[in-house]
Amino acid sequence: MMTLSMTLSLLLAAAPSPARAQSTATLRGIDVYRSSVLTPEKAKSMFGHKIAEIVALRNHRRPASAEKAEALRQSVEKDAAKLPGVAYAGLTLSEYFTSVDHAFYAVFDIVDEADRGRLAFAPQPKRSTTDPEGLLAAWKSYYEIGSGLTRRGQMPVDRPDCPGFYCLWGGVTPELEALQKKFIAGAAAKERELRTVMAHEVDADKRAAALFVLSYGPRGEKVVESCLAALKDPSPVVRGAGLQVLADIINHRKDLRVDADKIVPLLDDPSGSARGKTLGLLVPLVDDESQRAKILASAPRLLDLLKLSEPGSHDLAYTVLGQLSKKAYDRRDFASWEKWVTENAEGLKR
Repeated sequence: MMTLSMTLSLLLAAAPSPARAQSTATLRGIDVYRSSVLTPEKAKSMFGHKIAEIVALRNHRRPASAEKAEALRQSVEKDAAKLPGVAYAGLTLSEYFTSVDHAFYAVFDIVDEADRGRLAFAPQPKRSTTDPEGLLAAWKSYYEIGSGLTRRGQMPVDRPDCPGFYCLWGGVTPELEALQKKFIAGAAAKERELRTVMAHEVDADKRAAALFVLSYGPRGEKVVESCLAALKDPSPVVRGAGLQVLADIINHRKDLRVDADKIVPLLDDPSGSARGKTLGLLVPLVDDESQRAKILASAPRLLDLLKLSEPGSHDLAYTVLGQLSKKAYDRRDFASWEKWVTENAEGLKR
């Protein structure tokens, strides 16, 4: 998360030893996506010392320190949102481990007032709906059981044999198998009620759960339709759920078509998580010649993401640009990438 400039320079420049990389994390970068109001330089000047403090608190690995770090993160986020000309601000800190490094990257997700169209999602639902036959609670149980098995190293790493259009864990235990059978029956019998939850439920986690259960429905076209509707949801949780299901469909169900036109706008999503899932989803689409031109038009956004220091966004943007261009420029050769984008992509208005 001495003087402010000295502190930030040390945090950004110091490379930890292999032993230290396993325990103490170092702040490697502070990015801004994408704003003319809050530039990366301004973000480092205004908030660098607080972000360094967040990283130091999280390095303590204690609940009390984690709570303080989260409170400070929210405070920085609120201060960024108050800047004149800013319509929305989010701050995410991502943690990365390698065999020789342990790093944090901070990304400010900023929407300028001049770009308020990036926030044009569906209205926030306001109702509390009923849980059709306990299907939403069942999905929560399915997720918690599978997550627990994964943390304990008891979940197979191979993709599960999936009875739906999207599966997290498969039926690797009797309990998970029983829950999947419940989803298959419920998605068919309670489709209407689940769609009502997606459209009207105030709780974003429940809206996402309804979509995941619907992914076990019998009609793939209807599942795709539900996912595309989710991409307009005001919550990044629900948009992310839609992208997750679509990724499984694109990778494993060649009989179903997902048009890139519906996906590429989310490269400019105000949520870094949604942007990352969008990048991953585009990787298998790039090789489809009928989709290539639609993805090519988004190349200016890919260039913005390539310029981030945060590895998840940077690496995936590099992969997609490499697939699109058939070029092997260095991943930090921004001048060559920008020249290629200018010459080959139609571009998007900022």
